[in-house]
Amino acid sequence: MSSTTQNVKIGPCSITYKGELLGITRNSSTLSFKFSHYDVKCNRTHEQIIDKRLTGIHIYFKTEILQIDTGIKHLFNGNTTWTMDYLGKRWSLEGGELLIVPISTNDKIAYRMPNALIVNQGTLTFNNNSEYTLQLEFESNYNDGEEILIETLDADTCERASLEDSSIDSDSFEFAMTAYIAAKLGMTVDTDIFRGGIPVNVDGCGVELVGYEEDDSMTSAKYFISFFCLDPSRKKVMKNIKSLADKFPVYGETITLEGVGDVTCLAITKITVKFSKETTDNGRIKNFGELLLKVSI
Repeated sequence: MSSTTQNVKIGPCSITYKGELLGITRNSSTLSFKFSHYDVKCNRTHEQIIDKRLTGIHIYFKTEILQIDTGIKHLFNGNTTWTMDYLGKRWSLEGGELLIVPISTNDKIAYRMPNALIVNQGTLTFNNNSEYTLQLEFESNYNDGEEILIETLDADTCERASLEDSSIDSDSFEFAMTAYIAAKLGMTVDTDIFRGGIPVNVDGCGVELVGYEEDDSMTSAKYFISFFCLDPSRKKVMKNIKSLADKFPVYGETITLEGVGDVTCLAITKITVKFSKETTDNGRIKNFGELLLKVSI
């Protein structure tokens, strides 16, 4: 028997509800099938089950998305409120088409629920140091004249959502963050704060891009910026580090990239603060301190 990875699939999907793109799935989404049966028995078999008759089909889709504003309005009525007037009303009329389409062009299978309802839960999570997320659960609902509860489609016939490239030029970003931090501290670039390493025999601060990663849903990018200080005075090193650390976290700050223009940072948060023992700088004894920042774009 030959092995194949043809049916091994990975990657996010786009969620379209009532003709509107809600967003891209994050983490794990689940499509579950639950069936109800009636057990057929007879006396001569002493209550042994001799058959099962299908009496109900329940199909649920549970997902988590980052783009919350579009999705959250589907949890409310037309006036973006919930009132007691809605109790007891037929809710099945509020359903609509749900499309689950993989982003990867290698995945050829999409799923369609002709009439899906948002049921059971809608959970908006206000995360402290990461993007807000919205969990939604849909149920395939019967609709007059529509016998299909769920079907598979050729994904190539569906409109695939494209992933935004949130990455930016690393070289330009490091320059921009150096200027941004210099402005925060009232320093002058190439005088008392430097991009990358601090020159030999110079006392001052440096800014360096030390890492980069993309979110698993590929909707945001994370950059890790090291701000560090070298100076014979341990007190001065600690003062500079604390002065910058006290200015974070911040949200929605704008930095300016050369050739690109203004870029909005979703968040700039502190990761770690470290102070080391004395170190040498071409024979001179100096103290070292570092603040590591995470910048979400």
